[in-house]
Amino acid sequence: ISSGERLTIETIADFAQQLRSALAEAGTVVIEFDENLELDITALQVFCSACQTATAAGKKFIHRGPLPASLTILATAAGTERHEHCKNNNPSCFRQFGGSY
Repeated sequence: ISSGERLTIETIADFAQQLRSALAEAGTVVIEFDENLELDITALQVFCSACQTATAAGKKFIHRGPLPASLTILATAAGTERHEHCKNNNPSCFRQFGGSY
């Protein structure tokens, strides 16, 4: 699934629906981030929710390629970057760039 150029409160509902559909149909859902992605905190919430949903169903929710700078900047500014291992046992956590786990 492509992130598109914008994942904000105005656009996140459509993206979340794409994730729900993909998680219902596939064992692994892969997000490819737009290099110049604009996002807000609602995107971080959707990523974690999708990861929890995937884990509960025995599925994988991962990203391909580098994380966009906007995501790392936002997660750091919001204090949501992970410094420890994800509780969902997801080695591809979108917020696990705050150090080793």
